Amino acid sequence: MCGVCGMFNQTNTTRPDEKVLENMLRAIHHRGPDGTESLALDNVALGFNRLSFIDLEGGMQPIRNEDGTLSMICNGEVFNFRELRAELEEKGHKFRTKTDVEVILHLYEEEGLDFPKRLNGQFAIALYDDREKRLLLVRDQIGICPLFYTLWDGRLLFASEIKSILAYPGVPRKLNMKAVDQLMNFPGVVSPVTFFDGIRALQGGHMLVVSADSVRDVEFWDLEYPTEEGPDLGEEYYAETLREKLKTAISRRLVADVPIGFYISGGLDSSVVACYIGKFLLNSCYSFSAEIGEGELDESRFQQMVKECVGSAHYSVKVSEAEIWENLSKVIYHAESAVKESYDVAAYLLSGLVRQSPAKAVLTGQGSDEFFCGYVGYMLDLFRNMQKGRMTAEEQAANELLWGDPYFRYERIHPEIRRIHRRIYSDNVRGDVENFSAWRESPIDTRKVAGLSSPKRRSYIDYKLRLSDHLLGEHGDRMFFSHSVEGRHPFLDMELLDFVVTVPDKYKLNGTNEKYILKKAGEGIVPEPILKRKKFPFQAPGMSAMVKRPSLGPDFLSDDLIRKYGVFDVDYVNQMKAAYQREDFQLMGAYEIDYLLIVMTVTMLCEQYGLSL
Repeated sequence: MCGVCGMFNQTNTTRPDEKVLENMLRAIHHRGPDGTESLALDNVALGFNRLSFIDLEGGMQPIRNEDGTLSMICNGEVFNFRELRAELEEKGHKFRTKTDVEVILHLYEEEGLDFPKRLNGQFAIALYDDREKRLLLVRDQIGICPLFYTLWDGRLLFASEIKSILAYPGVPRKLNMKAVDQLMNFPGVVSPVTFFDGIRALQGGHMLVVSADSVRDVEFWDLEYPTEEGPDLGEEYYAETLREKLKTAISRRLVADVPIGFYISGGLDSSVVACYIGKFLLNSCYSFSAEIGEGELDESRFQQMVKECVGSAHYSVKVSEAEIWENLSKVIYHAESAVKESYDVAAYLLSGLVRQSPAKAVLTGQGSDEFFCGYVGYMLDLFRNMQKGRMTAEEQAANELLWGDPYFRYERIHPEIRRIHRRIYSDNVRGDVENFSAWRESPIDTRKVAGLSSPKRRSYIDYKLRLSDHLLGEHGDRMFFSHSVEGRHPFLDMELLDFVVTVPDKYKLNGTNEKYILKKAGEGIVPEPILKRKKFPFQAPGMSAMVKRPSLGPDFLSDDLIRKYGVFDVDYVNQMKAAYQREDFQLMGAYEIDYLLIVMTVTMLCEQYGLSL
């Protein structure tokens, strides 16, 4: 992976300023410290910071086709490049490099705007077609690689991170209140929304087609579950097929000309990846883990089991409470987002640990929970009929609007949250809350979940609201690249996902046994105590710890700072601080919203980027 940025003239007819492009690249140097290159034409400029994995000597970008009519930069990897390259060479295409992403240019020549459908990987592509005088921006199907854009100064500006766009002179720095409200209601911000008003995130599975007179957003892929389950082929078939698909997905992500490692969390998903590598594919001997929490929250003994099973050279970091608060401000800078859990700091410190090793990329277990019924919500759906009688008409209306089903509850009772929000927001914004409300309209296309079973509906919503922008974005990509490290996610392999959507619900959630078929696929490979563990949410210290020990960090909750930005009500913030300081105060881990952490990190974000209302 790398960092990309650039600009395309729409109404601005002056040649792109290469000095400005240099500043945009400098802002995301951490994404690609192995080299920088750019290309400036009359109406387009492409900038590239490289993190080298394949064809270390000859794989620099931008890459152009044989006659120079196509120019491309790509942040990411194409994991099925060998098959595509053989097919394209057979059709007469000539390759100039050995790098994986060159297949994109030739695939576009063959298939035009349909080319992204053939790619199995993680990618953010900017491809300029000089003949058509158009720029294509493409984000991979799941949204692993980020891509942001805005229209300013007669140009469309784009980049892997928002800070690069802000390096362009005059781009407004205004806080997007819809993002704040989404964070209050959902797991995180949902593309195309960002915390920066006027700057949009290209959605996963989407392509932007940009010409001098138009900007067209085209969806080329979406997660599709069948409304009716097909024939049941039996547990043994699904377990064995999953086992083989996993081997292939993992092996694809170990291809590189540099060392690749893997994370060990102690949970099922990362353990499956690690133990598969150890049993079938070991050419990567570096593993990494973060130890956080005590007592039942301490996963180090499970991490040790996996390390011994794989026999890897292991690196571990113990994350203290003090380190959480010492590094939170850096995390917010890299995430370009406020947060409501502090565990992003563990991800930040863990990628720093990888940076100290020979490895330049790591495989993770991300994406399993969303497609194998891994969260507690899937089990709560089993008691759907009991919940119906407890739902008010107001909640039913909110659920119908948001999720297309009056009795489907996704994590929160939104009308109750809204009553809190009317107190937590300042007078400056309270009167406008209905205009920026996260549930003024649904964050998904509810037609896509019509007729689906509850597990499939929840999986689709998890993919849209939790996975792409939160877990893979602010918690994943941005924390990896803060230390110039790449994350790879075998569970998000397109061939694997095509199979997983066909697996009947009962093999994913067997009674209350979550990820049942994945556990069956791990038998004899993953240590038995890990297969038998009950899932519990990863937790890190919340604001109740912080306010009881204010010396742990700078005071981003001071009355002066809260008033400076005018987002939150000072009196209500002080009431929350007093409540958090009580000895008997305790948040229920991942099940209650840490409003004070949201207030503090929104303030941090505004301070670091100079955002105003």
